[in-house]
Amino acid sequence: MWYLCVFYHRLLDYRKPEFESLADLFGAFDVDPTSSHSLQWKLPQHHHPDSPFHFVNLPSEDIARNIANRSILVKGIYEIWGEGSSYEELKESINRYPDDRKLPYLIPDSTFRIIIDSFGKATSFKDQTTRIQGMAYIPFQGRVDLRNPEHKFWLIETDDYGSANGLPPVVDKRIFFGREVGAADRKLLPTYQLKSRKYLGPTAMDAEMAFLMANQAQAMPGKLVYDPFVGTGSILVAAAHFGALTMGADIDIRVVRDGRGPDCNVWSNFKQYGLQMPVSLLRADNNLPPWRPGLKEVTSQHLAYCLCLLASSRGVKVGWLGGNESKHLPFYSAIWKS
Repeated sequence: MWYLCVFYHRLLDYRKPEFESLADLFGAFDVDPTSSHSLQWKLPQHHHPDSPFHFVNLPSEDIARNIANRSILVKGIYEIWGEGSSYEELKESINRYPDDRKLPYLIPDSTFRIIIDSFGKATSFKDQTTRIQGMAYIPFQGRVDLRNPEHKFWLIETDDYGSANGLPPVVDKRIFFGREVGAADRKLLPTYQLKSRKYLGPTAMDAEMAFLMANQAQAMPGKLVYDPFVGTGSILVAAAHFGALTMGADIDIRVVRDGRGPDCNVWSNFKQYGLQMPVSLLRADNNLPPWRPGLKEVTSQHLAYCLCLLASSRGVKVGWLGGNESKHLPFYSAIWKS
């Protein structure tokens, strides 16, 4: 079924890749395993490819809802009841939409709300009220509930908005009316914003981009997300939010082991949000990645024991290599050798 997907007008190159990764995660391609794992897309009439409005074909409403609820860049996904270049065309289009698709959402025991939205211009409260009153030809029998309605309906209008927002102006305005299937919950971005994070480095990744990457990686319970340039852990924090196991490495041992002390380090970022701690943080140079064949793992304790034996055999007095470990939070250091 075709749905209208409305994106946030930002990070344009990442919109469809994130959407299709989530579609794969939620089983959109399971019906036909031989498919190219690419969705069908089409633009509304007169719209530019960079427009936030796209039609997308999805196998079920549940998949559409799951994508919208988790996505970072999708504002909402809607079942369109009608569209047109004028409100007269819109009315004709809505009246032609099959009754069996509309009536389940118009019953007396339901609650609903109509929301006015526009792209490229502001709509006054007076104009919004006029537009809502103009939808009286739709036989709503339920009760209006502005706080917590069962069904949300959107009247979305695009106009000749000029070039102020960086897009070529549309040839003709377009009006859509439809039922909200799912909408993004971007409240998690203020929760994870960098300015309130305990431990930050100079290259800490913005929360929006980190969650976007976690979505493209399809982070979920039962998966392991490994970041070879972990830094202060932004990507792993986003992946852990979605329930994935996490693991990271960095060439700077001070970042992954010490941080700025026992209460300000990568581990404290996970503790701050109540997330599951990483499986491990490694000191590793990604130029010689630890994940390669023919390697033998030697733990730091075993290495220390071997060094002590070697030093003693040469008459050198040495201290235990792990003597200062009590100052640090749990850290798993390993050396791989061929």
